Amino acid sequence: MTKLAVLGGVPMRDAKANPWPQWPVWDEKEEKALIEVLNSGVWSYNGPKEAEFNKAFSEYCGVKYSISAANGTVTLQMALEACGIGVGDEVILPGMTWQATAATIADVNATPVMVDICDDTWCIDPKEIEKEITPRTKAIIPVHLYGSFCDMDEILRIAKEHNLYVIEDCAHKHGGEWDGKKAGSIGDIGSFSFQLSKGLTAGEGGVVTTNNFELAERLDALRNCGRRPIGLAGDDDVDKGAGVYSDQGNFCQSGNFRITEFQAAILVEGLKRLPAQNENRDKNGMHLNSLLAELPGVTPMRRDAKETKEAYFNFAFRYNKDEFKSLSIEKFREALTAEIGIQATASYEPLNNCNLYVPLTKPARHKLNDQYWSEIDPSRFNLPVCDRIYKEESVCIHHKVLMGTTADMDMVAASIQKIYDNAEALI
Repeated sequence: MTKLAVLGGVPMRDAKANPWPQWPVWDEKEEKALIEVLNSGVWSYNGPKEAEFNKAFSEYCGVKYSISAANGTVTLQMALEACGIGVGDEVILPGMTWQATAATIADVNATPVMVDICDDTWCIDPKEIEKEITPRTKAIIPVHLYGSFCDMDEILRIAKEHNLYVIEDCAHKHGGEWDGKKAGSIGDIGSFSFQLSKGLTAGEGGVVTTNNFELAERLDALRNCGRRPIGLAGDDDVDKGAGVYSDQGNFCQSGNFRITEFQAAILVEGLKRLPAQNENRDKNGMHLNSLLAELPGVTPMRRDAKETKEAYFNFAFRYNKDEFKSLSIEKFREALTAEIGIQATASYEPLNNCNLYVPLTKPARHKLNDQYWSEIDPSRFNLPVCDRIYKEESVCIHHKVLMGTTADMDMVAASIQKIYDNAEALI
Protein backbone atom coordinates (compact mmCIF):
# COMPACT_ATOMS: atom_id res chain seq x y z
CA MET A 1 0.00 0.00 0.00
CA THR A 2 1.12 3.56 -0.73
CA LYS A 3 1.73 5.46 2.48
CA LEU A 4 -0.60 8.40 3.08
CA ALA A 5 0.91 11.88 2.99
CA VAL A 6 -0.58 12.72 6.38
CA LEU A 7 1.50 9.84 7.78
CA GLY A 8 4.71 10.94 6.08
CA GLY A 9 4.19 9.48 2.62
CA VAL A 10 4.44 11.22 -0.75
CA PRO A 11 1.35 13.35 -1.52
CA MET A 12 -0.61 12.90 -4.71
CA ARG A 13 0.16 16.55 -5.52
CA ASP A 14 3.11 18.62 -4.38
CA ALA A 15 1.36 22.00 -4.20
CA LYS A 16 4.68 23.87 -3.91
CA ALA A 17 6.15 22.35 -7.04
CA ASN A 18 2.80 22.17 -8.83
CA PRO A 19 0.58 24.92 -7.39
CA TRP A 20 -3.13 25.13 -8.01
CA PRO A 21 -4.40 27.99 -10.22
CA GLN A 22 -4.18 31.32 -8.41
CA TRP A 23 -7.16 33.08 -6.92
CA PRO A 24 -8.05 35.86 -7.35
CA VAL A 25 -7.34 36.12 -11.07
CA TRP A 26 -6.02 39.43 -12.42
CA ASP A 27 -3.65 40.79 -15.03
CA GLU A 28 -2.68 44.03 -16.76
CA LYS A 29 -6.34 44.82 -17.47
CA GLU A 30 -7.08 45.33 -13.76
CA GLU A 31 -3.81 47.18 -13.33
CA LYS A 32 -4.69 49.57 -16.16
CA ALA A 33 -8.24 50.09 -14.86
CA LEU A 34 -7.03 50.88 -11.34
CA ILE A 35 -4.51 53.41 -12.66
CA GLU A 36 -7.31 55.02 -14.68
CA VAL A 37 -9.36 55.43 -11.51
CA LEU A 38 -6.35 56.72 -9.59
CA ASN A 39 -5.64 59.35 -12.22
CA SER A 40 -9.29 60.33 -12.64
CA GLY A 41 -9.66 61.55 -9.08
CA VAL A 42 -13.12 59.92 -8.99
CA TRP A 43 -12.46 57.39 -6.26
CA SER A 44 -15.74 57.24 -4.37
CA TYR A 45 -19.16 56.44 -5.86
CA ASN A 46 -21.39 56.93 -8.92
CA GLY A 47 -18.34 57.10 -11.15
CA PRO A 48 -18.02 55.72 -14.68
CA LYS A 49 -16.63 52.35 -13.59
CA GLU A 50 -19.55 51.77 -11.24
CA ALA A 51 -21.97 52.80 -13.98
CA GLU A 52 -20.26 50.42 -16.41
CA PHE A 53 -20.36 47.52 -14.00
CA ASN A 54 -24.01 48.03 -12.97
CA LYS A 55 -25.05 48.08 -16.62
CA ALA A 56 -22.97 45.02 -17.51
CA PHE A 57 -24.13 43.03 -14.50
CA SER A 58 -27.78 43.83 -15.25
CA GLU A 59 -27.34 42.57 -18.77
CA TYR A 60 -25.48 39.48 -17.59
CA CYS A 61 -28.16 38.56 -15.05
CA GLY A 62 -31.09 39.52 -17.28
CA VAL A 63 -32.51 42.10 -14.88
CA LYS A 64 -33.48 45.75 -15.24
CA TYR A 65 -31.58 47.08 -12.23
CA SER A 66 -28.25 46.32 -10.53
CA ILE A 67 -27.13 48.50 -7.63
CA SER A 68 -23.63 48.04 -6.27
CA ALA A 69 -22.87 48.30 -2.57
CA ALA A 70 -20.10 47.83 -0.03
CA ASN A 71 -20.49 44.09 0.58
CA GLY A 72 -22.88 41.16 0.50
CA THR A 73 -24.00 41.70 4.07
CA VAL A 74 -25.32 45.20 3.58
CA THR A 75 -27.01 44.14 0.34
CA LEU A 76 -29.10 41.66 2.35
CA GLN A 77 -29.98 44.36 4.87
CA MET A 78 -30.88 46.76 2.06
CA ALA A 79 -33.09 44.11 0.49
CA LEU A 80 -34.97 43.51 3.73
CA GLU A 81 -35.47 47.23 4.31
CA ALA A 82 -36.56 47.81 0.72
CA CYS A 83 -39.27 45.17 1.26
CA GLY A 84 -40.45 47.03 4.37
CA ILE A 85 -39.49 44.21 6.74
CA GLY A 86 -38.94 45.08 10.38
CA VAL A 87 -40.39 44.79 13.89
CA GLY A 88 -42.95 42.02 14.26
CA ASP A 89 -42.08 40.36 10.94
CA GLU A 90 -40.64 36.89 10.43
CA VAL A 91 -38.24 35.84 7.68
CA ILE A 92 -37.61 32.18 6.84
CA LEU A 93 -34.07 31.13 5.98
CA PRO A 94 -32.01 27.92 5.93
CA GLY A 95 -30.21 26.84 9.08
CA MET A 96 -27.00 26.30 7.11
CA THR A 97 -25.66 29.52 5.60
CA TRP A 98 -23.17 32.27 6.37
CA GLN A 99 -24.17 34.08 9.56
CA ALA A 100 -24.94 37.34 7.72
CA THR A 101 -28.13 35.86 6.25
CA ALA A 102 -29.60 35.64 9.74
CA ALA A 103 -27.79 38.60 11.31
CA THR A 104 -29.20 41.09 8.83
CA ILE A 105 -32.74 39.96 9.68
CA ALA A 106 -32.09 40.69 13.34
CA ASP A 107 -30.42 43.97 12.39
CA VAL A 108 -33.72 45.23 10.92
CA ASN A 109 -35.48 44.04 14.12
CA ALA A 110 -37.29 41.18 12.39
CA THR A 111 -37.23 37.56 13.54
CA PRO A 112 -35.05 34.98 11.73
CA VAL A 113 -36.88 31.64 11.47
CA MET A 114 -34.42 28.86 10.64
CA VAL A 115 -35.52 25.71 8.86
CA ASP A 116 -33.70 22.56 7.82
CA ILE A 117 -32.12 21.74 4.49
CA CYS A 118 -32.26 19.04 1.83
CA ASP A 119 -29.49 16.56 2.57
CA ASP A 120 -28.56 16.08 -1.10
CA THR A 121 -28.20 19.79 -2.01
CA TRP A 122 -27.72 21.48 1.41
CA CYS A 123 -30.23 24.11 0.27
CA ILE A 124 -33.40 25.13 2.10
CA ASP A 125 -36.08 22.43 2.13
CA PRO A 126 -39.38 23.78 0.71
CA LYS A 127 -41.37 21.32 2.85
CA GLU A 128 -39.79 22.83 5.98
CA ILE A 129 -40.60 26.36 4.78
CA GLU A 130 -44.31 25.56 4.60
CA LYS A 131 -44.31 24.23 8.17
CA GLU A 132 -43.05 27.55 9.56
CA ILE A 133 -45.26 30.08 7.75
CA THR A 134 -47.36 32.19 10.11
CA PRO A 135 -49.37 35.42 9.70
CA ARG A 136 -46.15 37.24 10.64
CA THR A 137 -44.08 35.73 7.82
CA LYS A 138 -43.07 38.36 5.27
CA ALA A 139 -40.22 36.83 3.25
CA ILE A 140 -38.18 33.76 2.36
CA ILE A 141 -34.43 33.95 1.82
CA PRO A 142 -33.33 30.94 -0.25
CA VAL A 143 -29.55 30.55 -0.22
CA HIS A 144 -27.97 28.90 -3.27
CA LEU A 145 -25.26 27.08 -1.35
CA TYR A 146 -21.87 25.92 -2.62
CA GLY A 147 -22.61 24.34 -6.03
CA SER A 148 -26.34 23.77 -5.52
CA PHE A 149 -29.45 25.71 -6.50
CA CYS A 150 -32.54 26.02 -4.34
CA ASP A 151 -35.78 24.61 -5.74
CA MET A 152 -36.99 27.97 -6.97
CA ASP A 153 -40.16 26.56 -8.56
CA GLU A 154 -41.43 25.35 -5.19
CA ILE A 155 -40.22 28.42 -3.34
CA LEU A 156 -41.96 30.77 -5.78
CA ARG A 157 -45.14 28.71 -5.51
CA ILE A 158 -45.10 28.96 -1.73
CA ALA A 159 -44.32 32.68 -1.85
CA LYS A 160 -47.14 33.39 -4.26
CA GLU A 161 -49.62 31.38 -2.20
CA HIS A 162 -48.74 33.30 0.98
CA ASN A 163 -47.90 36.69 -0.57
CA LEU A 164 -44.26 36.62 0.55
CA TYR A 165 -41.16 38.35 -0.78
CA VAL A 166 -38.37 36.15 -2.10
CA ILE A 167 -34.85 37.52 -1.52
CA GLU A 168 -32.29 35.29 -3.23
CA ASP A 169 -28.97 35.05 -1.40
CA CYS A 170 -26.72 34.54 -4.42
CA ALA A 171 -23.37 35.01 -2.68
CA HIS A 172 -22.31 31.59 -4.04
CA LYS A 173 -24.06 31.69 -7.38
CA HIS A 174 -22.65 34.31 -9.77
CA GLY A 175 -23.87 33.23 -13.18
CA GLY A 176 -25.75 30.10 -12.17
CA GLU A 177 -29.03 29.46 -13.97
CA TRP A 178 -32.31 27.83 -12.98
CA ASP A 179 -34.44 26.86 -15.96
CA GLY A 180 -32.60 29.40 -18.12
CA LYS A 181 -32.92 32.26 -15.62
CA LYS A 182 -29.86 33.65 -13.86
CA ALA A 183 -29.61 33.58 -10.08
CA GLY A 184 -30.69 36.97 -8.80
CA SER A 185 -33.35 37.38 -11.50
CA ILE A 186 -35.85 34.85 -10.14
CA GLY A 187 -37.03 36.30 -6.82
CA ASP A 188 -38.01 39.86 -5.97
CA ILE A 189 -34.40 40.82 -5.14
CA GLY A 190 -31.06 39.09 -5.59
CA SER A 191 -28.14 39.74 -3.23
CA PHE A 192 -24.55 39.01 -4.29
CA SER A 193 -21.21 39.15 -2.48
CA PHE A 194 -17.88 40.02 -4.09
CA GLN A 195 -15.77 39.03 -1.08
CA LEU A 196 -12.36 37.55 -1.90
CA SER A 197 -13.39 33.90 -1.89
CA LYS A 198 -16.40 34.38 -4.19
CA GLY A 199 -16.58 33.45 -7.87
CA LEU A 200 -16.56 37.14 -8.82
CA THR A 201 -14.52 39.30 -6.47
CA ALA A 202 -13.14 42.74 -5.78
CA GLY A 203 -11.83 41.75 -2.35
CA GLU A 204 -15.06 43.11 -0.90
CA GLY A 205 -18.24 44.44 -2.46
CA GLY A 206 -21.77 43.43 -3.30
CA VAL A 207 -24.70 44.12 -5.58
CA VAL A 208 -28.49 43.85 -5.46
CA THR A 209 -30.55 42.98 -8.53
CA THR A 210 -34.25 43.42 -9.25
CA ASN A 211 -36.79 43.94 -12.01
CA ASN A 212 -39.05 46.07 -9.81
CA PHE A 213 -38.59 49.84 -10.18
CA GLU A 214 -40.02 50.70 -6.75
CA LEU A 215 -37.67 48.24 -5.04
CA ALA A 216 -34.74 49.52 -7.11
CA GLU A 217 -35.53 53.09 -6.12
CA ARG A 218 -35.54 52.18 -2.43
CA LEU A 219 -32.37 50.09 -2.77
CA ASP A 220 -30.52 52.91 -4.48
CA ALA A 221 -31.55 55.34 -1.76
CA LEU A 222 -30.64 52.92 1.02
CA ARG A 223 -27.10 52.39 -0.24
CA ASN A 224 -26.45 56.15 -0.58
CA CYS A 225 -27.38 57.85 2.69
CA GLY A 226 -31.08 57.83 1.81
CA ARG A 227 -30.74 60.23 -1.12
CA ARG A 228 -33.76 60.31 -3.40
CA PRO A 229 -32.84 58.95 -6.85
CA ILE A 230 -34.60 60.30 -9.92
CA GLY A 231 -32.72 58.13 -12.39
CA LEU A 232 -31.65 54.50 -12.19
CA ALA A 233 -29.60 52.10 -14.24
CA GLY A 234 -32.15 50.40 -16.47
CA ASP A 235 -34.30 53.46 -17.07
CA ASP A 236 -34.48 54.44 -20.72
CA ASP A 237 -34.33 58.15 -20.04
CA VAL A 238 -31.10 58.29 -18.07
CA ASP A 239 -27.51 57.29 -18.60
CA LYS A 240 -27.56 53.63 -17.55
CA GLY A 241 -25.77 53.03 -14.29
CA ALA A 242 -25.32 56.65 -13.27
CA GLY A 243 -27.42 57.64 -10.28
CA VAL A 244 -29.11 61.04 -10.50
CA TYR A 245 -30.46 62.53 -7.30
CA SER A 246 -33.33 64.85 -6.54
CA ASP A 247 -32.95 68.03 -4.52
CA GLN A 248 -36.34 67.41 -2.91
CA GLY A 249 -34.90 65.89 0.27
CA ASN A 250 -33.96 62.38 1.28
CA PHE A 251 -35.98 59.37 0.20
CA CYS A 252 -35.42 57.70 3.59
CA GLN A 253 -33.07 57.52 6.53
CA SER A 254 -30.04 55.39 5.71
CA GLY A 255 -26.26 55.15 5.84
CA ASN A 256 -23.31 54.87 3.52
CA PHE A 257 -23.27 51.42 1.91
CA ARG A 258 -21.54 52.53 -1.28
CA ILE A 259 -18.93 50.75 -3.36
CA THR A 260 -15.77 52.54 -4.54
CA GLU A 261 -14.57 53.13 -8.09
CA PHE A 262 -11.51 50.95 -7.38
CA GLN A 263 -13.73 47.97 -6.57
CA ALA A 264 -15.96 48.64 -9.56
CA ALA A 265 -12.95 48.78 -11.87
CA ILE A 266 -11.85 45.31 -10.76
CA LEU A 267 -15.40 43.97 -11.12
CA VAL A 268 -15.74 45.27 -14.66
CA GLU A 269 -12.77 43.18 -15.73
CA GLY A 270 -13.66 40.19 -13.55
CA LEU A 271 -17.14 39.98 -15.03
CA LYS A 272 -15.64 39.65 -18.51
CA ARG A 273 -13.81 36.51 -17.37
CA LEU A 274 -16.66 35.01 -15.35
CA PRO A 275 -18.55 33.12 -18.11
CA ALA A 276 -15.44 31.26 -19.28
CA GLN A 277 -14.38 30.57 -15.67
CA ASN A 278 -17.82 29.19 -14.83
CA GLU A 279 -17.80 27.03 -17.94
CA ASN A 280 -14.43 25.55 -17.00
CA ARG A 281 -15.42 25.00 -13.37
CA ASP A 282 -18.66 23.35 -14.48
CA LYS A 283 -16.88 21.03 -16.92
CA ASN A 284 -14.39 19.98 -14.26
CA GLY A 285 -17.08 19.74 -11.60
CA MET A 286 -19.18 17.39 -13.71
CA HIS A 287 -16.13 15.24 -14.45
CA LEU A 288 -15.09 15.07 -10.79
CA ASN A 289 -18.66 14.27 -9.70
CA SER A 290 -18.80 11.45 -12.23
CA LEU A 291 -15.64 10.00 -10.67
CA LEU A 292 -16.94 10.41 -7.12
CA ALA A 293 -20.12 8.57 -8.06
CA GLU A 294 -17.98 5.49 -8.74
CA LEU A 295 -16.01 5.65 -5.47
CA PRO A 296 -17.05 4.03 -2.19
CA GLY A 297 -17.96 6.21 0.76
CA VAL A 298 -18.46 9.54 -1.03
CA THR A 299 -21.55 10.99 -2.73
CA PRO A 300 -21.71 13.92 -5.17
CA MET A 301 -24.16 16.74 -4.56
CA ARG A 302 -27.41 16.35 -6.49
CA ARG A 303 -27.73 18.60 -9.50
CA ASP A 304 -31.35 19.41 -10.29
CA ALA A 305 -32.41 18.95 -13.91
CA LYS A 306 -33.70 22.54 -13.80
CA GLU A 307 -30.16 23.84 -13.17
CA THR A 308 -29.16 24.86 -16.67
CA LYS A 309 -25.84 26.52 -15.73
CA GLU A 310 -23.70 25.72 -12.71
CA ALA A 311 -21.72 28.19 -10.62
CA TYR A 312 -19.54 27.09 -7.72
CA PHE A 313 -18.44 28.49 -4.40
CA ASN A 314 -16.13 25.69 -3.33
CA PHE A 315 -16.57 22.11 -4.49
CA ALA A 316 -18.60 20.08 -2.00
CA PHE A 317 -19.44 16.42 -1.56
CA ARG A 318 -20.73 14.06 1.13
CA TYR A 319 -18.72 11.53 3.16
CA ASN A 320 -19.88 8.28 4.73
CA LYS A 321 -17.52 7.09 7.45
CA ASP A 322 -19.21 3.67 7.67
CA GLU A 323 -17.78 2.83 4.25
CA PHE A 324 -14.35 4.12 5.34
CA LYS A 325 -14.04 1.61 8.20
CA SER A 326 -15.45 4.25 10.61
CA LEU A 327 -12.67 6.75 9.85
CA SER A 328 -13.80 10.08 11.34
CA ILE A 329 -14.59 12.87 8.93
CA GLU A 330 -12.01 15.08 10.64
CA LYS A 331 -9.27 12.58 9.84
CA PHE A 332 -10.59 12.15 6.31
CA ARG A 333 -10.46 15.92 5.68
CA GLU A 334 -6.95 16.09 7.15
CA ALA A 335 -5.77 13.24 4.94
CA LEU A 336 -7.35 14.72 1.81
CA THR A 337 -5.76 18.11 2.54
CA ALA A 338 -2.34 16.47 2.79
CA GLU A 339 -2.79 14.56 -0.48
CA ILE A 340 -4.07 17.34 -2.73
CA GLY A 341 -2.30 20.36 -1.22
CA ILE A 342 -5.40 22.46 -0.59
CA GLN A 343 -7.51 22.51 2.53
CA ALA A 344 -10.60 20.33 2.80
CA THR A 345 -13.04 21.83 5.30
CA ALA A 346 -16.49 21.34 6.78
CA SER A 347 -19.57 23.16 5.54
CA TYR A 348 -20.89 26.24 7.32
CA GLU A 349 -21.65 25.64 10.97
CA PRO A 350 -25.44 25.42 11.55
CA LEU A 351 -26.76 28.73 12.80
CA ASN A 352 -28.44 27.26 15.88
CA ASN A 353 -24.95 26.61 17.28
CA CYS A 354 -22.61 28.90 15.36
CA ASN A 355 -19.80 30.81 17.05
CA LEU A 356 -20.23 33.71 14.62
CA TYR A 357 -24.01 34.05 14.93
CA VAL A 358 -24.54 35.15 18.54
CA PRO A 359 -27.24 37.87 18.63
CA LEU A 360 -27.70 37.45 22.37
CA THR A 361 -24.27 39.03 22.92
CA LYS A 362 -25.78 42.41 21.88
CA PRO A 363 -28.61 43.17 24.32
CA ALA A 364 -28.23 46.93 23.87
CA ARG A 365 -29.16 46.49 20.22
CA HIS A 366 -31.43 43.48 20.11
CA LYS A 367 -33.27 43.20 23.44
CA LEU A 368 -36.37 45.09 22.30
CA ASN A 369 -38.51 43.10 24.74
CA ASP A 370 -38.50 39.69 26.40
CA GLN A 371 -40.51 38.05 23.62
CA TYR A 372 -38.21 39.25 20.87
CA TRP A 373 -35.15 38.34 22.92
CA SER A 374 -36.35 34.73 23.13
CA GLU A 375 -37.35 34.67 19.46
CA ILE A 376 -33.85 35.54 18.24
CA ASP A 377 -32.18 32.92 20.44
CA PRO A 378 -30.77 30.60 17.75
CA SER A 379 -30.60 27.61 20.11
CA ARG A 380 -34.40 27.33 20.01
CA PHE A 381 -34.27 25.80 16.53
CA ASN A 382 -33.91 22.07 15.86
CA LEU A 383 -31.92 21.44 12.66
CA PRO A 384 -31.04 17.73 12.53
CA VAL A 385 -30.08 17.61 8.85
CA CYS A 386 -27.87 20.69 9.15
CA ASP A 387 -26.20 19.20 12.21
CA ARG A 388 -25.58 15.85 10.55
CA ILE A 389 -24.17 17.38 7.37
CA TYR A 390 -21.82 19.67 9.31
CA LYS A 391 -20.62 17.12 11.87
CA GLU A 392 -20.52 13.91 9.85
CA GLU A 393 -20.77 14.37 6.08
CA SER A 394 -19.56 17.66 4.60
CA VAL A 395 -16.31 18.07 2.66
CA CYS A 396 -15.61 21.39 0.89
CA ILE A 397 -12.63 22.41 -1.25
CA HIS A 398 -11.87 25.89 -2.67
CA HIS A 399 -13.30 26.39 -6.14
CA LYS A 400 -9.86 27.14 -7.60
CA VAL A 401 -9.42 23.35 -7.71
CA LEU A 402 -12.07 23.39 -10.47
CA MET A 403 -9.96 25.89 -12.43
CA GLY A 404 -7.41 23.16 -13.08
CA THR A 405 -7.36 20.39 -15.68
CA THR A 406 -9.16 17.12 -16.20
CA ALA A 407 -6.01 15.40 -14.92
CA ASP A 408 -6.29 17.45 -11.72
CA MET A 409 -9.82 16.12 -11.19
CA ASP A 410 -8.54 12.58 -11.74
CA MET A 411 -5.89 13.23 -9.09
CA VAL A 412 -8.47 14.40 -6.52
CA ALA A 413 -10.54 11.27 -7.09
CA ALA A 414 -7.42 9.10 -6.89
CA SER A 415 -6.54 10.78 -3.58
CA ILE A 416 -9.90 9.79 -2.13
CA GLN A 417 -9.39 6.24 -3.34
CA LYS A 418 -5.93 6.25 -1.73
CA ILE A 419 -7.40 7.30 1.62
CA TYR A 420 -10.06 4.60 1.32
CA ASP A 421 -7.44 1.96 0.64
CA ASN A 422 -5.38 3.09 3.65
CA ALA A 423 -8.17 4.01 6.09
CA GLU A 424 -7.11 1.42 8.66
CA ALA A 425 -3.70 3.10 8.98
CA LEU A 426 -5.46 6.28 10.16
CA ILE A 427 -7.73 4.67 12.73
